Amino acid sequence: MNRKAEFYRFDKVNTVLKNGTDFNGILRFSKPLKINGKFNGEIESESILYIDTDATVTADIKAKTVIISGTVNGDITAEERIEILAEGKVKGNLKTSRLKISDGVKFEGKCSMIRNPESVDVFSARVEKLKEIVKNV
Repeated sequence: MNRKAEFYRFDKVNTVLKNGTDFNGILRFSKPLKINGKFNGEIESESILYIDTDATVTADIKAKTVIISGTVNGDITAEERIEILAEGKVKGNLKTSRLKISDGVKFEGKCSMIRNPESVDVFSARVEKLKEIVKNV
């Protein structure tokens, strides 16, 4: 199955910044978004962001899921997951609970794996368990 086709299984893309688009500013959205053009600024979302092969994004990104086959310069935080496809180029730090990097990706930065904060019960856990959890975050 084509990797791009697999993305569309998650949700229908409602908005596309087409090739030739040059957008600067703060971008906030709540439904899946696909970027084919250029974007500079900040991106915040509770949904899926797909950065296509021809896209160039210079931004710090916070989203539920980020899928990259284009170029990103900036830090990325994804609540659910980050997936960098074979054509992807990322220069920045990654922070997510699930990460998938395909062969051929160019990545320069650090990666931090985060856990679901709801899975930590600080009121009933023993001190030793809390220390172990904090050490792994």
